[in-house]
Amino acid sequence: MPLLKIVNCTDSILRKKCLKVENIDETLVKLTDNMIETMYAASGLGLAANQVGVSSNLFVIDVGIEKEKRDPVIIINPVITASEELVMAEEGCLSIPEVFAEINRFQHVEIKGYDLKGDALRYEAEGFLARAFQHEMDHLKGILFWDNLSKVKRSIMQRKFKKKLKELVA
Repeated sequence: MPLLKIVNCTDSILRKKCLKVENIDETLVKLTDNMIETMYAASGLGLAANQVGVSSNLFVIDVGIEKEKRDPVIIINPVITASEELVMAEEGCLSIPEVFAEINRFQHVEIKGYDLKGDALRYEAEGFLARAFQHEMDHLKGILFWDNLSKVKRSIMQRKFKKKLKELVA
């Protein structure tokens, strides 16, 4: 399966709300397969469709504890239906490489969506999995993790990223 190009935060697709998935077909299945392989190759824990340049309301995630065992989850048209208890923890993003920040997220969430068969899914997640779900869902709404920071902290993070980008290009 071909690896996909992960777009960085300068790409405008990351600032647009993704379109609802209306049809689950072979093209969508191939996309999710390629997204999963791309996520693993990039050593990521999650990847939203818009991060690979596709404006579809879905993400793949694998926050399995066992690194040798892959257990990816695909969630189409996800919605958070319940949440509680905000906590701060460090986050990073494949679209903003090598930049990390403390972000406030809910410790517990309930998420609903659909799988590749069109069957309804429901997850009750806490801790790191809940954080990962919220991070990927923000992508689907055109929100980057540093948008949750104060203007000053976000500006610092953006300067760090621009510096990293210059180093990568040089």
